[in-house]
Amino acid sequence: MNTPNPPAPLAPDLRSRWLLRPEVTFLNHGSFGATPQCVLDEQDHWRRRIEAEPVELLSRRRPELIDVAKKSVGEFLGMNIEDFGFVTNATEGINAVLRSLPFSAGDELLTTNHVYNAVRQAMRYVCRRTDATYREIDVPIPVSSASQVAQRILSQLGPRTRLLVLDHVTSPTGLVFPVEAVVAECNARGIDVLLDGAHAPGMLPLHVPDSGAAYYAGNLHKWCGAPKGTGFLWVRPDRQSPIHPLVISHHLDEGFAHEFGWQGTRDWAACLAVPRGLAFFAQLGWDRVRTHNHQMATWAQGLLSRQWGTEPISPLDGSLLGSLAAVPLPPPLHRMNDAQGQALQQRLYSEFRIEVPLMHWCGRWLLRVSCQVYNVPEDYERVVAVIGELAGR
Repeated sequence: MNTPNPPAPLAPDLRSRWLLRPEVTFLNHGSFGATPQCVLDEQDHWRRRIEAEPVELLSRRRPELIDVAKKSVGEFLGMNIEDFGFVTNATEGINAVLRSLPFSAGDELLTTNHVYNAVRQAMRYVCRRTDATYREIDVPIPVSSASQVAQRILSQLGPRTRLLVLDHVTSPTGLVFPVEAVVAECNARGIDVLLDGAHAPGMLPLHVPDSGAAYYAGNLHKWCGAPKGTGFLWVRPDRQSPIHPLVISHHLDEGFAHEFGWQGTRDWAACLAVPRGLAFFAQLGWDRVRTHNHQMATWAQGLLSRQWGTEPISPLDGSLLGSLAAVPLPPPLHRMNDAQGQALQQRLYSEFRIEVPLMHWCGRWLLRVSCQVYNVPEDYERVVAVIGELAGR
């Protein structure tokens, strides 16, 4: 059902709880997140504690402290703490899986053309080293339903498909893919699935093991309020034995969680502050946060599409959206080359103080807005006006 009006704020002046510059219209939470001030304070607290007792906290007490942090993440996402480890981001977790599995000539690594480019490059690199084959499934836009997406992906599975890497929420197009339906059919065909959950934790209700996937990599610094450099890799128990972190350290072959629990000297303060980020949004109410952000994304998609006269890439009822919405740019901006697009991207920030990503995807220019609780309707109305003015020129 289309949302005719934007949602009401969850609390007064929420933006003041972040360090975001007040003069910038910030609509790019999806790229790196933005960490609440109270979480940064918690990270500083842990950094100071570690520096006061480096050996005590990094060597002797680290395992118990990390387990406490993992317990909060596990409870939030339905994961046993022995089945996942902290990584810096989802891309690192995906690389760990790709680099651990023994691919060979004839094996096919499959994804879609909505794949995040860093993951595309990691898959290509592994195929280059192993003589496996890399292939992307074309899932054209606009898409009309989740079942259409699922059928398109499943129709492209082949007898040599060894691994399907699938976005839970796509980065360039902001679509929520029907991962449960795709994973269930892949499992029935004996094909493992690696889910790229860079955006899903905190954006969508998520119980990771229920996805049925063999592997799930996610970020905590985007929609969970955690500091930068906090992600996780979950591996189904029956698939854990061959999976190792990218950095092999002291605990090789001592168990999945143990190996991922120490990869050399790192600043663990970010991971130890993750529970504070989860608590921040829990205080607002996770269901309220997700509903607010989804309603804002649905409203913003309709606003931008209507005002610019462009065709939406997914249904206006928001059925394929989470907290992101990508909308085609109006003519003549849709005819820009890469250099012109980069120049416009910089101009939006430098001249108009708007931070919003422009995506050149499959020959089309999309503008992707993010919707977090600190955003207000005026943010999106300003983007509509500025882009409309530039297109008119």
